Amino acid sequence: MILILALLHYTIAGVDIDARWTDAKLITDVSGLQIGNELQKNDIEKAIENLTRLKLFNFINVDTSIVGDGVFITIHVTEAPFLKHNPEFIGNKKFSRKTLINAIELKEGQVANEQTISNARFKILNMYEEKLYYKTTVRDSLNVDSLNKAELLFLIEEGTIPKVGKIQISGNNSIPDSKIKRKMKTKERGFLRSGKLDMEKLDEDLVRVADFYKEKGFLEIKVDEPVIDVIDDRFVITITVTENSIYYVGGITYNGNEVFNEEQLRRLCLIKSNDVYNLKKANETLQEFMVAYADEGYIYCSIVPNENVRDSIIDIEYVIKESSPADINRVIITGNRNTREKVIRREIVTIPGLRFRRSQVLRSMREIANLGFFENIEPATGAPDDSGNIDLIYYVTEKQGVATVGAGISYSAQDKLTGYFELSHPNMFGRAQRLYTKFEIGGRLTNYQIGYTEPWLFDTRTSTGIDLYYTNRFWDYYTKRDIGFAGRVTFPFYLDYTRFNYSLRTERTQILNISSSYNPPSSGYSLYDDTIPKWTMANSFGLTRDSRDFIFNPSSGTYLSLQTEFAKKFLFTNIDYNRVTFEARAYYPIFWKFVLMGRIKAGIVTSVDEVPFYKRFYAGGVGDDGVRGYSDRSLSPVVDGRTVGGNAILINNLELKLKLSSSLAFLLFYDAGNSFPSYKDINMHELYRGIGAGVRLEIPMVGVLGFDLGYGLDREHKGLEPHFQINPFGMF
Repeated sequence: MILILALLHYTIAGVDIDARWTDAKLITDVSGLQIGNELQKNDIEKAIENLTRLKLFNFINVDTSIVGDGVFITIHVTEAPFLKHNPEFIGNKKFSRKTLINAIELKEGQVANEQTISNARFKILNMYEEKLYYKTTVRDSLNVDSLNKAELLFLIEEGTIPKVGKIQISGNNSIPDSKIKRKMKTKERGFLRSGKLDMEKLDEDLVRVADFYKEKGFLEIKVDEPVIDVIDDRFVITITVTENSIYYVGGITYNGNEVFNEEQLRRLCLIKSNDVYNLKKANETLQEFMVAYADEGYIYCSIVPNENVRDSIIDIEYVIKESSPADINRVIITGNRNTREKVIRREIVTIPGLRFRRSQVLRSMREIANLGFFENIEPATGAPDDSGNIDLIYYVTEKQGVATVGAGISYSAQDKLTGYFELSHPNMFGRAQRLYTKFEIGGRLTNYQIGYTEPWLFDTRTSTGIDLYYTNRFWDYYTKRDIGFAGRVTFPFYLDYTRFNYSLRTERTQILNISSSYNPPSSGYSLYDDTIPKWTMANSFGLTRDSRDFIFNPSSGTYLSLQTEFAKKFLFTNIDYNRVTFEARAYYPIFWKFVLMGRIKAGIVTSVDEVPFYKRFYAGGVGDDGVRGYSDRSLSPVVDGRTVGGNAILINNLELKLKLSSSLAFLLFYDAGNSFPSYKDINMHELYRGIGAGVRLEIPMVGVLGFDLGYGLDREHKGLEPHFQINPFGMF
């Protein structure tokens, strides 16, 4: 009939609509079939297409009948229902109902025709496929009432996620599978390996494999897209490589260099003639050159490696256009809301008018970071002037809550339960002045402290401070009460990163509550000698060299400290001793975010008389004399079953730290240490060893919270020893 209509000319005499819910005029208007119009070829097909676009119908049919020279048309439609409410889901564990509804774009009031429901099923399946769920099935159930309102339900049977069972490398004739797999983050399932497949990581692995080959001289390496098969419940991943030829380094020449001679550049060059061409080292060489020129201020320097390939040999000519060096016009600081600009500016070594040097920018960033007030420092340069000189900009982001306030109950192995309140502020009034107060009251400890530090006295690099304290602490078998004050001053020494420090401390000490089981010696020092208050006046001198990149959570650099303390009987003072300590730490970044730290501390104390117990060394626990895995002050010479302290100490610490951020770190440690009756008795074979793990977490308004769990390898009674510590000044 449609063919006949297409060949003859008929006028549309009537249009009838067979629909239950949809307005007849809407269907007629959308179809384009109007009474009185001449029926053209394909009009009926267009009408069906137009009605389909409404997405209101599951079925559309057009019938025609001819009467005379007119044609009567009947449009039959079966309406799709409207959703009463949002679809429901059964069996969805991976995705929430809200996530699925947003994905399928079917909501209350929308038409649920067969096509939209089919599309929704496809979208759900696609979501599961993206998450690597295999054999997932999705069925729908549509319940339509008498008013053409429907309830839609999707029944989901979630498949399983196979694990990576095997990774196959094909085409690798020169490099074994094992070495290639070690470069990949995608791993086969095994011991301590989940075998989870992450497609983004797998895509990155293809780049890693190609880069690895290029390090071996295969510059034309081709790595195909992986083929992933599922066998049983395991992924089998096949990666095909085409190795092609190995390239070697030929001659290396330099052209245009005047600032650095050829010998200097060759020392910086990481690739050598006749070596396999390593693309990674070639790129690192270019970076080394650029850094060297930037350190001399030649930030506009251009270095282009021209490579001439002859067979499998690559000759390299570094064409250098040094340009002119840049000086610093202005140094701009922005982002500091609380800290005064003066505090930051005095730490900066990049001065207007001087040559721009990258190394000095890094040094300035280190000094600003070590103030402890900023969580991020970003340097940038402004647009150059006509002479090529630039503005240097430091964008700083201040930490929130640098002041620490704490109150509550703390516990330590030595002091047991202690109530405390503390307030410290390292940046008072934005001037970097430090004030701290601490009040602790417990069954074994009463401690009041207050201190103040002025970091730049009279706008010089001289730092001064004063401390006042009252401490009443119960040790193992006696109570020691200290009341005192100390004044201190530090200033730069001749060596870089080095400061000289001096302090004068005056202290009143008294021994109380001596245990009745304490037996004083027949000669020498006795605790009963100090039941009458004694006065100490001690002078301390020291040198400290600190080149750590970030003193609060270091990743590289060293720390060296030599400290001496002398107390002599003079006028009203009656305590005599000489104390010398040396400490060295070194930090080495190993790989990724791992840092290795080694530390050694040694000390001796002597006296014209007998050294008082409370001026001796006690190893064990945490702190400067810590040996984790043993309780506080437990590693000491023993007399009559009681620790009496040593006149010499030796501590070794080794830590492997995973520095996830500037405020979070995990660590493994090995400690060894002991205190000895005198320096002549120091014996490496008598050091007590401990191993364990710990965590450091910086909490705003509290400080750095540390927890270590140590195991003493040489303990008489084997077991784990927990160690808690809180450092309000943010030192890890």
